[in-house]
Amino acid sequence: MKKLLRLLIAEIVIVVVLLAALVGLILNPPGSEVESYVFADRSATEIAAIHVEHEAGAIDIKSQNGGFMIDGVPSELVDIETFIEFLSACSEVSALQKVDANKKDLAEFGLAPCQAWVYVTYTDGLELSLQLGSQERVSGNYYFSVDGQEGIYLMSGETAEYYLMVKESLISFYVTPELKVSSPLSAVGDVTFSGGPLEESVTIESVSFGDEEVRKLARSFGAATHIVRGNGVYELDQSYGLEMLTPLCGMTGDSIVYYGLTPEQENAMGFAEPYMQVEFDYKNGTGESALYVLRFLPAIEDGSYFYVNAAGSGLVFLIERPAFMDIVYEKLLLRWFVSPLLMDVSGITVESGDKVYDFTIDGSDVKNPIAALNGETVDISLFRSLFQLLNSAAADGDYLGVQTQPNEKPLMTVTYHYTEGKSDDVIALYSGSTRRVNVYVNGVCEFGMKDAFVERVKQALTAIEAGESFDINW
Repeated sequence: MKKLLRLLIAEIVIVVVLLAALVGLILNPPGSEVESYVFADRSATEIAAIHVEHEAGAIDIKSQNGGFMIDGVPSELVDIETFIEFLSACSEVSALQKVDANKKDLAEFGLAPCQAWVYVTYTDGLELSLQLGSQERVSGNYYFSVDGQEGIYLMSGETAEYYLMVKESLISFYVTPELKVSSPLSAVGDVTFSGGPLEESVTIESVSFGDEEVRKLARSFGAATHIVRGNGVYELDQSYGLEMLTPLCGMTGDSIVYYGLTPEQENAMGFAEPYMQVEFDYKNGTGESALYVLRFLPAIEDGSYFYVNAAGSGLVFLIERPAFMDIVYEKLLLRWFVSPLLMDVSGITVESGDKVYDFTIDGSDVKNPIAALNGETVDISLFRSLFQLLNSAAADGDYLGVQTQPNEKPLMTVTYHYTEGKSDDVIALYSGSTRRVNVYVNGVCEFGMKDAFVERVKQALTAIEAGESFDINW
């Protein structure tokens, strides 16, 4: 049965192939050739001048010094990709088919008057003048005629759309280049936000972009991609960080307000003392990073639109309010105060009351580290639990502002000692408001947490001395 079915399918395929061949012979009998309608077949570099005119305006382009000049548009504003596509549409001009042998009733094809007139001259002296008519309803292609050629032809709708473009379509409204990598966290290096809602400037630093100092600071937070430098040093909260950094990548203006300004004219507009400034390194792909200094001024009273100027660009754009205009400093900071990897730690010292617990870690065997308390080896699983407990110290969200450190002994001090020359991290805990402690990290306090953490660590230390397990939840 299966064999018969295969034979039947094979016969059907053969019949279909023969039918296709027969249709081809009927449409193109031997000796006939498909007529080709090519009016220009040049490269873009062989264009000398272009003039396109339609009811929405005109575009004039001239070849000059190995490049092209668009009338009234500075070269720095040209959208290169769109411009190249436009040149290609003017350098290679052909018809899909001829639809009428004679130019009898031009109005029937939207050619009296026409929608657009296109005139192209080439460096070899060829001159091409064509008129674009109406759109063919079924295919979406366009009728057109060519000076010096009989008949009316059909052009692809894709090509015709370039002839109907307005000059503004050749202008790039990018304030910063379009993002070409997977994430803004990969493209944006060091970025400093100043002004706006911020009382003090805040800097986000990329670990991958950074120097040895930045990489050492980042070890306080394990596998951090960015750190935040404000009053202290913190790990960046990536979710909120993405909200703030994404608008910097491929920022586009709604319109161009001014171009060709001198630095003095930029400053005279008020950009010397902007409402807000964002300075950042942008490495968009494999090339070198570029420094951008974006300066913002309110455009209307309600703050929904801003003028933006990239310092020294000579350009001013109007843009809709970007998200970082409402940046909140404390939201940039990840909750955990210090969270290093165990492999980066050589020891931890905990001081509580009059007692000092000095833990050392021998990590020469990464898979089997050895922990000791005041010189005596302790169960590594118990130490790992303590390490997890200490790393769980985290802010509860209430921003306190910068607190002055008291002139008294703290309730508890936790000091992380590191390998390979990184300086210690010191966490000092002082009494705060009801059932809370204020947390000073390397002398800076901006947050607090529940005082239950102190009691839980005390219980853990007592349990480790006794070789007993303990609860790390607080």
